[in-house]
Order: sequence, then structure tokens, then C-alpha cells
Amino acid sequence: MLGFKEVVLKDFLFLRTYGMVPVTEDVTFVRFESKDVFVNVFHGRGSYEIGIEVGRKDRPETYGLGYVVLKAAGTEAYKSEGFGGATIFQVSSVEGVRNIVPKVAALLEKYGPQFLLGTTSYYEDLARQNERASIMGERNRMLARLRKDADAAWSAKQYSRVAELYGPISDELSEIERKRLAYALKHATAHISRES
Repeated sequence: MLGFKEVVLKDFLFLRTYGMVPVTEDVTFVRFESKDVFVNVFHGRGSYEIGIEVGRKDRPETYGLGYVVLKAAGTEAYKSEGFGGATIFQVSSVEGVRNIVPKVAALLEKYGPQFLLGTTSYYEDLARQNERASIMGERNRMLARLRKDADAAWSAKQYSRVAELYGPISDELSEIERKRLAYALKHATAHISRES
């Protein structure tokens, strides 16, 4: 009803230069494919967000438009193009579709060539980078949990608990945390000596 499919087929014509042709055409979803790469352009039925997913057909990962911009041009371009805030491509009218689909297409055309070329090594590098980022993210969440627990133990004057929590991450501690650890070790040791 909003003319989404027709606008997508017109504004994403540049994908032909990458050997991509439409293989699925629905009122809220259009899929383009080349020999190796696909681009899904969608209009969310519940969210009304216009977006894309791009990836290699032989890999499980898909990448959205914000990720494409971030990887291609960095954080400043990501922010200057309007990502990181509220949903910028949310539309529920014919005019909205006519205004936003060309913008999404232009962003993909500008920032997406590496993704659209589909070289195996590029996608393998992305997968490795994402795996490292995932490991670092999990590590950062674990450190944040330990620090929160250590702060609570410090406030409760549970020095042996502070030492227990800070000990394994001593290389990661801030100057204040190192001083707390030293103090906690001293007091925990003194407490054990008094009990003996």
C-alpha cells in the first residue's frame, strides 16, 4: 500500500553494477542477489523501520546499514549520518517511503562497496573482528560485575571478599583499586592472624 517495493526496485538499481538482481519482491521485503552476496531491503511490519541486511550467501552473518557505515567510515561518519540515536528510518506513509528509501540506498551505495563486492577474505576479517569484539565485550562485562561486587564488599568492610574479587584481576585495577586491594590484603591478613 505504501509503494515500498516499487521505490526499492527503482532506488537500488545501482546494485546491478555488483551483479545483483532482485530475487524476491514483496510489499515489505525485496531481496537482491549476486553469485555470492545478498542484500535484503525491508520495511518492518511492526516497527515501520526501513533497513537493509547485507551478507555473503555462504556465511550466516548479516550486517545492517549502521554496521556498514561504521566499518566503512568509522564512528564520526556513523554519527554524522544520524546513527546511534533514535530510529531514523521509521516511516508509515507513502511520502516517508519515498523520502527514506532513496536515503538508505544512497548510504549503502556510498559506504557498502566492500560488503557488496563480497570478497571472502573481507567477510572472514569481519567475522574475526566481531569475535574479538564479542570476547572483549564479555570480558568488560565480567570486569564491571567484579568491580561492582568489590565496591559493595569495600563499603561493607568485607576485606577478605575485596581481596578475593580484586586478586584475579590485579593487572586491570585502577590506582585506587590497587590501594584498596593492598589495604584489604593487609586487613584480611591481620584478621586471620587475630583468629589464630
